[in-house]
Amino acid sequence: MTEIPGTPPTLPCGRPTAALVEQVAEGRGDVLDEHQRTCPHCRAALAEYTRLWAPVAAVAADRPTAPPSLVEAALRSLRGPDGQEEYGRIESPQGHTRVAARVVVALARHLAAGVPGVEVALGGLVADGHRDAGELVPDVEAGVTGGSTAVRITLAAAYGQDLQALGERIRVAVARGVREATGLEPVDVTVHVDDVFV
Repeated sequence: MTEIPGTPPTLPCGRPTAALVEQVAEGRGDVLDEHQRTCPHCRAALAEYTRLWAPVAAVAADRPTAPPSLVEAALRSLRGPDGQEEYGRIESPQGHTRVAARVVVALARHLAAGVPGVEVALGGLVADGHRDAGELVPDVEAGVTGGSTAVRITLAAAYGQDLQALGERIRVAVARGVREATGLEPVDVTVHVDDVFV
């Protein structure tokens, strides 16, 4: 319960002051029960606590709001350009963690690019804003729901690679890395070899 320092724990009528302070804090200072309607101690205390609480109530009633353009810009940044950002959710006894699909995309892209035999350029490959200018990296898409994620990677391979074995190495590296970094379970890692470098 809420208390005001320096006030007695109970009024002369026997009512606890903390209950009256809480009543005022909840905005019910003018809602009197049967006892309060006839008790001068309760009525005086409620009036005084209401007066003391007025600045707090005024601040609470006048909540500042951000301009709509600022709020929309922030949401667009979080959701991405199409406004449909997906999140995975990992539950634990201490709470939950939400992981955006773009996090899985960034991890998978980095992990796939690190597998020996992966080359990049042409076709479905994209420039990554987090790398040196002009450096191309594998194109990745990811879907996330609950604790599961599915990843599609499009890349170019070095000539002479066993493409089936390369695809398996990429699947293992991406699945392990995404699982360890996010806690999401990669239920599918699809590898598309879009080109071969000679």
